[in-house]
Amino acid sequence: MPSPRRIAVYLSLATEHGRGILRGIARFYHQHPEVTVLKFNDPRSYDPAVLRRLKVNGIIARVTTRRNEAALTGLGVPVVNVSGQIATPKVPLINTDDLRVGNMALRHLHSRAYRHFAYCGNSTHLGSVRRYRGYCAAARELGITMGIPRHLLPQGDQNAPYADAPRDRLTAWLKTLPRPVGILGFTDRVALELDEACARLGLRVPEDVAILGVGNDLTRVEFAHVALTSIQLNTQQIGHAAAESLQTMMNGQSLNVAETLISPLKIVTRNSTDRFAVDDEVVAIALDHMREHVGNTIYVAEVARAAGVTRRVLELRFRAAFGTSVYAEAQRLHFARAQELMAEPDLTLGEIAYASGFESPSVFASAFRRRFQVSPSAYRRVLMGPAG
Repeated sequence: MPSPRRIAVYLSLATEHGRGILRGIARFYHQHPEVTVLKFNDPRSYDPAVLRRLKVNGIIARVTTRRNEAALTGLGVPVVNVSGQIATPKVPLINTDDLRVGNMALRHLHSRAYRHFAYCGNSTHLGSVRRYRGYCAAARELGITMGIPRHLLPQGDQNAPYADAPRDRLTAWLKTLPRPVGILGFTDRVALELDEACARLGLRVPEDVAILGVGNDLTRVEFAHVALTSIQLNTQQIGHAAAESLQTMMNGQSLNVAETLISPLKIVTRNSTDRFAVDDEVVAIALDHMREHVGNTIYVAEVARAAGVTRRVLELRFRAAFGTSVYAEAQRLHFARAQELMAEPDLTLGEIAYASGFESPSVFASAFRRRFQVSPSAYRRVLMGPAG
């Protein structure tokens, strides 16, 4: 029987992000009953003397400063970092793929026909910097050559409101942006600040400003003036991977990589981006019809009838607005729906196929492989990971 071990976990347990990581850790250690998990809220700084008295064999923690990195690495036990705030070359990092977050966000807003984009985050958090980089990279890939303006907020306490001065600066910045504009907020907290700033200015969400957050924290996104679209992170997989890495290190083995990045799960669309920023009313009606019927096979002729025009007229107006065909947009919607449902562990691939508007699971599998160069089952395994 394996010898008993104790590990300490330091997380922000007041946030959904921290609780999700903890659930992933718990799932891993359900298979290792010889390990006792001690749970703590992460402190501003770690006291080495206090940590030594715990007599733990390993630590999973949010390492957010060089001082904390030094305190934890000086204990002589394996440590895994689950915070993306700073790079920690001395401590293995398990965190979200923030470049992918930014990429997903820009493509989501672009798919809703927004052509002006902005970003709101901070300059000291590595995750914020990477999300902005991914956001800009996706814009370049889509042929958007104009620079993406960025507003920087102070990092502060994730659970405390911003002071009046930063809010005033945010409001002034919003006034300078062209409209309609799609904005990615670094976190749901930042997205909520954007929503409140829009309310102060009398800007309509999403007609004037589309807002997208990160984290899908229901205590924030559903209490905005307009319910906020948010990117749901795979926090349970982060926790599971962190626990697995720590277990490997406690067994005396080294890790192959210093940084493991976990892809986000999906975009949860709510009212803050739930509108297409197009001036052509015919195209807007067509898009609304397509989104409402994404669970069925979308036929271009039916979309044209719903929009009250001929198929040829719809194609011409659609290309003028989007630069693509009606069929291509229908396929994008079907696949986007399928990718969203992939994150639901209780659904089979067959159920996902039918719910996404494909004629059969085999048609779905073939089309998915052609589009993404990977099978739906392989894509889902990577997405969900061992914690799925």
